[in-house]
Amino acid sequence: MQPGNNTIALLGATGKTGRSVLRLLLEDGTHNLQIYVRSKQKLFGLFPQLSAASQNVKIYEGAISDLSVLISCLSGANTAIVTLGENENLRGISILQDSARNIVAAVEELRRRDSSFKKLRLVYLSSSSKNERFAAARPWLANWFIQTAFYYPYQDLAKAQDILLAAPSLLSVLLVQPPVLVEEPPSGSKLSTEHVNLACSYEDLGAAFVELACHDQYGDLKAIGVSSKGGNASLKYTPVIVSRIVFGFLTGYVPGFWALRQKLGLDSL
Repeated sequence: MQPGNNTIALLGATGKTGRSVLRLLLEDGTHNLQIYVRSKQKLFGLFPQLSAASQNVKIYEGAISDLSVLISCLSGANTAIVTLGENENLRGISILQDSARNIVAAVEELRRRDSSFKKLRLVYLSSSSKNERFAAARPWLANWFIQTAFYYPYQDLAKAQDILLAAPSLLSVLLVQPPVLVEEPPSGSKLSTEHVNLACSYEDLGAAFVELACHDQYGDLKAIGVSSKGGNASLKYTPVIVSRIVFGFLTGYVPGFWALRQKLGLDSL
C-alpha cells in the first residue's frame, strides 16, 4: 500500500465483492474512505465497527439516483472503486447504466465547483466476458452460451462502460474483468492483460481491487483480468459454470421462473 492521504470512494460496499474490498481497506487503515450504500443498517450488520464515528470513514446513504448523495461521496476522492451490479439475467435491468450516468453527472458538478479539479480514477467492476481477448480464448459455443445466459446484465454493463468511457476529461477508467466468481478461500490474485483462469474468489477479487486502486503502477491500464491463482481446476469449476448458465437461461427466458426461484430460496445460486 502507498502511505499517505489518499481518499477512496467505494460504491457498492455490501455486495460480495464490495464487502471483500471494504474489509481489506479497513484492515489496511491508511486511507480515508467515503462509502456509498443504499442501507446503513445493512452495512452496520456486516461491519458493526462502522456504526461508531470515525475520522477516516464517512458513510453516505441513499438511492444511486440521488445526485447530491453521490456528489458528497465522490467529493475529495482521488479514486473511486465501483462494485455495483446485478448477476441475474433479468430483463430490463439498468442499475449499471443508470449509476454510470449519475457518476458522470456528479463528477461534472464537482469539476464545475472546483477550478483545480483533477479527473477521478475509477476502478470499475466489469467482466472477462466483455474483454475481446479473453472471450476469444473460449470455445465459440461456450462463449455463446455464457453471453446468452447473461445477456441482460451484460447489456447493462456494456452500456455503462460506454457512458463512463465517453467522459475521458472527467474519468480515468480501469475495467477490472474477472471470470466466474465463487465463494471460497483465497488462493492469491492473478492479474493479467493476456489471460484469465476459469474462476476468481470474491476474496481474491477484493484483494485485486485494493491492489489496483492503491498503487500508481496501474494508472495507465484501461482493462485487466483478475482471477484466482488456483482458479483453473476445470473439474471443480465447470459444473459451477454450467449450473449458472442453466439458471441464466431459465431466469431470462422462462416466464415466472425468477419469482419461483426466489420463493424456493434458490436466488443465491
